[in-house]
Amino acid sequence: MTDRSIRLHVFCSVKGGVGKSTLATVCAKLLCGLGRVPLLIDCDLLGTSLADGLELRAPDVTLQTDGSLDLDALPTGRFFSVNETRALRAARRTAMQTEERWRYFPHPPPFVNDVLNHAFGYEHAARVDALVWKHQREDGVLYLPSSSTYDDVVESAAWFYGEEFDWARALLRTLGALPSQIPSLTDVVLDLPTGVWGFPHEVLDLVSMLLEPTKKLPNDYPSMGGVRWEPNPFLVTSCDTNDLVPALEYIARHHDIVPNLKPVVNRRVRAPNAVRALARSRLGSISSLAGIEETIAFVDHVPTLANVFWEGDVDMAHVPHDLVETLRLGR
Repeated sequence: MTDRSIRLHVFCSVKGGVGKSTLATVCAKLLCGLGRVPLLIDCDLLGTSLADGLELRAPDVTLQTDGSLDLDALPTGRFFSVNETRALRAARRTAMQTEERWRYFPHPPPFVNDVLNHAFGYEHAARVDALVWKHQREDGVLYLPSSSTYDDVVESAAWFYGEEFDWARALLRTLGALPSQIPSLTDVVLDLPTGVWGFPHEVLDLVSMLLEPTKKLPNDYPSMGGVRWEPNPFLVTSCDTNDLVPALEYIARHHDIVPNLKPVVNRRVRAPNAVRALARSRLGSISSLAGIEETIAFVDHVPTLANVFWEGDVDMAHVPHDLVETLRLGR
């Protein structure tokens, strides 16, 4: 183990549409503003993609002789334009629909789906440094988006119902290679799929192990790269009762395992005291034992954040200054 540390910012939620991906994106951009080098990994593999909302440019990756991606090749240093990237994505959709072989070989451009499949199938990490995307505006964030292509989503769903911890092992193998592949890397931001079961729960289980310095990963887990990983996990929720109550119950039930899993109420429309009172009345002793209602952080409705995936970017000049503290980035 070296003195080097990498912070692992994890964003999960009970349901979709609560702003989880928005906060993950803003988190990565705020980190750049603090002089850090973040990689935003879009692990929301069940139908959405940061590449659909943000103005991202895909890397020009070396291809195999059959036209598929060479996921072990070194970075070329070249990137496609936004329009070229969109054309590649359209070609990937068409190829996967019309040619059976492309369902089993990664077709450009690269996505985190390809990276995780590679880590699982070949039991070694892909060259993520060659596969990261960039924003059109050169914001300093490294991006690894997921694919929203139908065939990729179907395959990912099958993984989610497969052998327990398969996805988590593939993710760990990928994370473990990052320190050597990207020497300047300081932070990894994970945008997890909706729900607190299956893969998201497995990642939080991993977080619980990383939080305990004396605790070792199970023998069948890959190495984490010989660095100290510092988890910073969040469960994003809305003020809606059918979202807030199960989210807070999950945090309360797992408080002993992931004590720093922080509830964040996004787009606040109720007074904080009213939300805390609701938590106490609905969860009873579960809430009071963990003191969970007192740990809730609130993010007010900010049009700049709400429109990030409509505008293709976020105007950081209008991001509330207290988000740095809310997301525990200044520590």
